[in-house]
Amino acid sequence: MRVIYILLILLSILQSHSIYAQRYHPLANLWKVDDTEVPEYLEFEKNLTAIDEILRPILEQDDFISSFGGTSINIFENHIVVNTVNYSKVDDLLALPQITPHKAFLFFKKTNNSMSLLKHNFYKISSIAQIIHPKRVLIYIDMEYNNVVLYFLGHNINNTEFIDAVKSFNPTIIYEGSSPPSQNIIRPQRDYDYDNSIKIKALGGDGLYNNANNMACSLGFWATNKYHPEELYIITAGHCHNNTDPQNNFYLLPWNSTLSNLTFLGSMVFDFIEIYDFGIIHVVGEDVSPSSVIRNDDADQYKELPISDGAPVSSHGVHICKSGYTSRFTCGYVLGLNEIYATEDGFTVTWELIITTLYGGYGDSGGSVFSFVSPQDLNLVVVHGIIITVGLASCSAQSIDTIFKEVNEKIFYDLILYLGNS
Repeated sequence: MRVIYILLILLSILQSHSIYAQRYHPLANLWKVDDTEVPEYLEFEKNLTAIDEILRPILEQDDFISSFGGTSINIFENHIVVNTVNYSKVDDLLALPQITPHKAFLFFKKTNNSMSLLKHNFYKISSIAQIIHPKRVLIYIDMEYNNVVLYFLGHNINNTEFIDAVKSFNPTIIYEGSSPPSQNIIRPQRDYDYDNSIKIKALGGDGLYNNANNMACSLGFWATNKYHPEELYIITAGHCHNNTDPQNNFYLLPWNSTLSNLTFLGSMVFDFIEIYDFGIIHVVGEDVSPSSVIRNDDADQYKELPISDGAPVSSHGVHICKSGYTSRFTCGYVLGLNEIYATEDGFTVTWELIITTLYGGYGDSGGSVFSFVSPQDLNLVVVHGIIITVGLASCSAQSIDTIFKEVNEKIFYDLILYLGNS
């Protein structure tokens, strides 16, 4: 009887654990917390980000830029880490009326490099990169390292000349362990038998097949012309375009699909691969309809995530997620903002990138980059941009504000994020 009693207690504990320790939400898995704790931590992050948006411009001012080395958000401690070179300036900072109400959320960490020095070194290293032309390297300012980081995506590429040229700036050098998963367009999955009388919704993260190069990329987000809303466009990576072929027709490649019976979308009417990396597909296919939703089909819950808005990322250390055709749905953290990538050809440099710890594979390029935005509605997301480079823990993204700004300035299209019917 005693044994039965003990077993019943153990069973009760296990059942209780299964109920209260579930991790269905992507942020529960990222943060290693229960689903029930996600709203609280998301509220922490939201509050800290708002404070950081007040703090960062102040730290960029002449009075402080040589005394502090940037900020990053730590939701687990519920504070903003302020890299501090000169502690004598802390009291001056805390005395400011904008900062005083938030001083309980600031943690001052002793560091060696001020933001003025980091920006100087980043500028010098970036300038050298445009002269020497290293290959496959992300260059960014990392708040945790309190240094400029050179993150090499290919350890078998000889970048010795570049490394030697920037030694005097003492950057932190990281080599990625191995290559990301190879691009696999035809998956050993089922064919989709579509009813042509029903329009198919193309979601953020779906695959895009380009018949000009037999390659797959991913759908970032839908856009529309502000003054002609009937015009619909898909934003993806510019390097998904094949410049040697005048005809780049794109087809929808849903998750778990093969190349048979694909739905025609349209052609890429504009592609940018110098300075920035993004492409615009003008959607004319009649069998597809736009959607303001991001795909997460592999999950048990939160399979479709409605987009509430688009916005740039503003803080280091916050969560960020992506949806793409190859590696599907993954989440990580923001490492760097407004950073650069020296591409594989050694001559092209992509600017104003978001550097992350996201995992991604070839075929994810162009996919949706976003974050969860509402503690009250854990499905809602805000789009931040599209995937540009992929890696084991190093995906970079082109920011949505950069994309729309360049489109407006270069081709005079006034595109806006599509937020129509989901």
